[in-house]
Amino acid sequence: MDCRRNPEFHFIASFLNDKNTISGLNVLNSINNKYSYSMLGTRTDIEILILAAGSSSRLGQPKQLLKFQGTTLIRRIVQEALKSGVGKVTVVTGHQHDEISAEISDMDISQYYNMDWKEGLGASIRNSLTYLLAINPHLNAVIITVVDQPFVDAAHLKKLADTYDPSRPMIVASAYSGTFGVPVLVDSFYFDKLKALKGDEGGKKVFAAHLDNIVEIPFSDGAIDIDEEKDLRSLL
Repeated sequence: MDCRRNPEFHFIASFLNDKNTISGLNVLNSINNKYSYSMLGTRTDIEILILAAGSSSRLGQPKQLLKFQGTTLIRRIVQEALKSGVGKVTVVTGHQHDEISAEISDMDISQYYNMDWKEGLGASIRNSLTYLLAINPHLNAVIITVVDQPFVDAAHLKKLADTYDPSRPMIVASAYSGTFGVPVLVDSFYFDKLKALKGDEGGKKVFAAHLDNIVEIPFSDGAIDIDEEKDLRSLL
């Protein structure tokens, strides 16, 4: 059959040659590229989870509100997360929720109040991840980061996301001081395990059981964190 004699062929050819159609397709392709959409309509959906619910008991004051390089630690990590362009940003609050929430109330993020913050880190991860998945059940991966690593920046967060392959159950972790840790990107394969965390246990126990799936991204500055007064003094 000669397709050129088919009226449908002429319609499609005319449609594809139309300047408005071509312009529209270019716009759609631009949008697809910006948000990692494929031509099949799927995308890689990654969100950033900032854990900021702890009481900073060893420091004696909320580290989230400490000033570093002219801004508070909580505001700084939120700025870097947003700048990375990876995806939606959610801050998990707990201790001194009102003060911390007010500090970032003008920023384009979501906040989740973890009423079980006294239970520890495991509760923050468990409850906030459950919250994220209730809103977005198709989430491919989440980057978990904290407030007290003052040198985490947008470039490093983006590198974690860029390294991720959604076709594999990957854990993309920051490597420093001979080990790995946060910030860490976690594939959805591990979400059920993270939602089972209790007390003050973090995700490292889960990750250690899947070492073959861990990809490490060198980040020597990740070893610098603020847990005690002397840590803060050394940075000033």
